[in-house]
Amino acid sequence: MKKKLSGFIPFLSALVLLLAGCQQELASVKTEAAFILPEEAAIDGLKLTHVSQGDFDSDSVKGKWSLFFFGYTHCPDVCPTELYRMAEMMGKIEAAAGLKMESPQVVFISLDPQRDTPELLQKYVGFYHPSFLGVTGEQSTIDRLAKSMGVYYQRVYHLNGKVLDPVSQENVPEGLENSYLVNHSAAIFLINPRGKLQAVLTPPHDPDVMIRDISSIQSAWR
Repeated sequence: MKKKLSGFIPFLSALVLLLAGCQQELASVKTEAAFILPEEAAIDGLKLTHVSQGDFDSDSVKGKWSLFFFGYTHCPDVCPTELYRMAEMMGKIEAAAGLKMESPQVVFISLDPQRDTPELLQKYVGFYHPSFLGVTGEQSTIDRLAKSMGVYYQRVYHLNGKVLDPVSQENVPEGLENSYLVNHSAAIFLINPRGKLQAVLTPPHDPDVMIRDISSIQSAWR
C-alpha cells in the first residue's frame, strides 16, 4: 500500500502544480470582452436531452471547448441576434486558414421546456449553423443549471397590454398558459475541456472579438 501511495503522491503534486500554472497563465491573458473566472467553476444540473444524441450531460462536454447560450425558440430578438453572431463566428473560424484554435461546440439550452421540444430546438438552431446543438430537459434541472452559472431569466405574461406581476403569474388566466415571454440575459458561457465554466463572454458580441478572446484563452489553457 505504501509503495502505491509513494508513486501516487508525486503524480498528484505534479497535477496540482500543472493546474496552478494553468490558472496563472489564464490570469495574465488580456481579453477584449470575455471575463475569465479566477478559478474554473463546476456547473450543476447538466442532465439534458438532444433529439438525436439522447443524453446531453457532463460527458458531452469533456475533451472539447463549448459555448453555452440560454434562450428559447419563441424569443423575438435576443436569441436570433446572438445565434446569428455565433454562426458568423463559426463561419470565420471554418474559413480561416492556419487559425490556431479549436472550434467550439455551440450549445443552445432552452429556458422554455414547456414549449421547446428537442425536435423543435434542433430545427431552430440548425437554421443558423448545422453544427449547433439544441438541448432541453426538466424545468427543475434547467433551473439548477442556470442558477449554478448565474443565468438570469424570468417568465413574463402580458394581459391587456400590461405585464402581470409575479404574484398574478401564479394564477394565469385561462387561455394564456402558453402566451408568455422569457426575459433572459445574453451572456455566452465558455466551458473548458474539463467540463468546467472558464469564462463569460459579455454582450454585445462581435464575432471577431469572440474568436480572439476564445483563441487567447485556449492558448493559455494548454
